[in-house]
Amino acid sequence: MAVVRDTIDHTLTLKDGRKLGYIDLGKKDAKPLFHFHGFPGSRLEAMILADRAIVKNVRVICIDRPGMGLSDFKENRTLLDWPDDVVELADALEIDKFAVEGISGGGPYAAACAYKIPERLTSCGIISGLASRDLEIEKNIKLFSVIRIFPWVFKLMIWIQSRGMKDLEKAEKNMMKALKKFPEADRKILEDPQILSLFIKESAEAFRHGSKGAYYEGKIYARSWGFNLEDISPKLKVYIWHGDADTSVPIAMGRGMCKVIPNCVGKFYPGEGHYSTIFKYYEDIIEALIS
Repeated sequence: MAVVRDTIDHTLTLKDGRKLGYIDLGKKDAKPLFHFHGFPGSRLEAMILADRAIVKNVRVICIDRPGMGLSDFKENRTLLDWPDDVVELADALEIDKFAVEGISGGGPYAAACAYKIPERLTSCGIISGLASRDLEIEKNIKLFSVIRIFPWVFKLMIWIQSRGMKDLEKAEKNMMKALKKFPEADRKILEDPQILSLFIKESAEAFRHGSKGAYYEGKIYARSWGFNLEDISPKLKVYIWHGDADTSVPIAMGRGMCKVIPNCVGKFYPGEGHYSTIFKYYEDIIEALIS
C-alpha cells in the first residue's frame, strides 16, 4: 500500500469533547477526497483502494463514524449531524474545498453532506449506496423493516456479528464459505486473499468498542433522513455508480436517487455487484470526482 502519511490512527478532539478517528493517506497538498465507509466499517476501509487514488495525486481521508473504530459514540445522533463532524475535521486539516464519496452505508452520509454543506464540496459520489426509506422505489431492503419492527432482533444480529469478528482468522474462513452465495462479480474480487484480509480487518475495527455504534447506525438507516434528495443544491454535481447484480443494495435504490437529485449523473453497470463496481471502476470514479 502506498501510504505516505505516518500513521493510520489519527484522532481529533471535537468541540463537544468527542474523539473522532480518521485515516489520512497521500500527500498533504494533493486533491482532498473524504471517503465514507460502508456498514459496518471503519477508517481502515480506505486502505483497500487508497493506492489507486494516491497515484492520481489524491489525498484520501476516511473517518470512523461515531461508536466505531477510534470515534466516540454520540447519543441521539442523526444523519444530518455528520456534515458538522466532517467540516470540523476539514477545518482542523486546513482543507477548504473537498470531494466526498460514500460506499454502501456511507452513501447516505455523502448525500447528507451534499444537502447540508454544498458550499464546501467540489463533488459528491455515491457508490452502491443505500437510499432513504422515504424514496418510492420498487424494492427496499428487508433489514429496514426488521430494525423498525423488531429492533431487538437487529441488536442481536449486530452483537453476533461483532462476536464473530473477534477471531480474524476464523472470520476470514467463514467469509470464504459465505462467498459461495455472492454474485460472481463480487466473488472474484473478495476471493483475493489480500483484499479479503483487509476487508475483514476494516470490518472488525467497527466493533473495537463493541456493537453499540453499529447498532445505532442501523437505526439511522431505518429512519427518515431528515431532508429530501430533491433539495440538494443543483449547483453541486452528484454521481451515482451502481451494479445491477448487487444483492446487498438493489440497483433500484441507485436509480431512484438519481431520478430525484437535481444535478445527478448515474452510471449503472450490467453484471456488477456490490463490491465489484468500486473495484473495477475506481479509476473512473476518482477521475469524475476530482476533475
